[in-house]
Amino acid sequence: MGRRREDRDAPRRRAARIHDRSGGQERDALPAAGSLMTRGLPMETRILIVDDDPFICRQLEELYCSQQYAVSTAPNATEALRLLGEHEFSLAVVDLKIPGTDGIGLTREIRDRWPDLDVIMITGYASIKGAVEAIKQGASDYITKPFQKEEILLATEKVLEKRRLLDEINYLRSQLSDRYSFANMVSRNRVMHEIFETISVLAQNDATVLIYGESGTGKELAARAIHFQGKRKSGRFVAINCAAFPDTLLESELFGYERGAFTGAIHDRVGKIELSSGGTMFLDEIESISLNMQLKLLRVLEERELEKLGSNRRIKVNMRIICATNMDLAEAVAEGRMREDFYYRINVVPLRIPPLRERIEDIPLLVGEFLRNSEMAREKGINRLSNKALSQLMSYPWQGNVRELGNVIERAILRTSGPVIREVDLPGHSGVSKEAANGNGRHASYDYEVPLKEYLRRAERDYLTHVLRKYRGGINLSAKHSLVDAATLHRKMKLHGLRREEYRLRGKLDAAEGLVSNA
Repeated sequence: MGRRREDRDAPRRRAARIHDRSGGQERDALPAAGSLMTRGLPMETRILIVDDDPFICRQLEELYCSQQYAVSTAPNATEALRLLGEHEFSLAVVDLKIPGTDGIGLTREIRDRWPDLDVIMITGYASIKGAVEAIKQGASDYITKPFQKEEILLATEKVLEKRRLLDEINYLRSQLSDRYSFANMVSRNRVMHEIFETISVLAQNDATVLIYGESGTGKELAARAIHFQGKRKSGRFVAINCAAFPDTLLESELFGYERGAFTGAIHDRVGKIELSSGGTMFLDEIESISLNMQLKLLRVLEERELEKLGSNRRIKVNMRIICATNMDLAEAVAEGRMREDFYYRINVVPLRIPPLRERIEDIPLLVGEFLRNSEMAREKGINRLSNKALSQLMSYPWQGNVRELGNVIERAILRTSGPVIREVDLPGHSGVSKEAANGNGRHASYDYEVPLKEYLRRAERDYLTHVLRKYRGGINLSAKHSLVDAATLHRKMKLHGLRREEYRLRGKLDAAEGLVSNA
């Protein structure tokens, strides 16, 4: 295949036997110079062949049509450009030697005007210089004549597969960008709207951000919104939970390692920091890392370089850092659990996400979003909650915040048979029982499907709530009862958002109720 006619100057009006797919018969075609032929059914993948040799055009056309590609042909650059302006193509197969503008010139213009269109260059004049120039001007591949059918099909499929992957990546990026756009952040809360405005500003620069918030408030969602709405959205968003790894494993996860760096390191590994270069690195539960690891991360943040384990070679990195915590890091610094210089380096722009109990007016909006985004809810026709069910949801303190609310709605969808989620469809508990929600319970009912760490956090909060209520907000008595010192109790109260004033007031109300009932 690929044999060129000996006489290139022979008249271009010649009979070509072309197979008509619509009728299954052969017919004579007399394509005039400068004419275009478009064949094949309308398909997603359309290929443009640009060659002044009708014999080559016909052979490539028949080959591509046999593979179910739609095909158009053009004898020169002028006709090719006209056709490119009228139709959308997935690939152009261009001969190096065509009348007027040669194949390299045409490739250059294609790359300028249609940068997403791939080009395969073919020629009967094998030349290293020509190949290099074609690739330099943007050709995806270069094939010399004569070529085999398998060769041209393999090159074509390789280029088209690469394009499909790039299109899929771009689609997924656009989906992620839409998913984390501000249009999908719903709230009636004034503080949340201020946070949305802050995120919008932060997305346009590279300032290091420290996000404060309880578990389940959406710290990672805020970090992703900053990334996907900013100038680094084409780079990777790499998230790592620092508390999920012991210190030695965390170092290898973050920095990577060279083969032979330690027992079991049988190959090189790229670390998360290097992977995030050009994008954003999100470090969750930053308070859990050791002082030694803080120092190593501090060097990376200041120098923008790292060394893999087992290597002395310094690798330059360029990423944005966003950290998150559910603790008071200033207190961690005071207690010696965090380096002061590291704290100031990551706390450039603090951002606090309020717990759901501080913005209960958002619960109806969030429930609506969960239902709209649930495939099962759409299949079952579930579109709202009854007033009683919604009232019940709004009475809970939601210690697991938005994440817990989402889990409750998901389980309710499973239980619901009609279009409306009723009170009876809600799980028997949503993290805490009704008693605990009112602050009166000693034996709260918990969701055993959550991780142990989250379960223990909820249990600790309920325990402290009970003790503080018992001693009417008295710190010394509550600490003595709990067998901890007052400083530890203060720290845990701050961690769980508990204020002693609330329990002092409750104590006074209880006392007043007692006087009234005894009167």
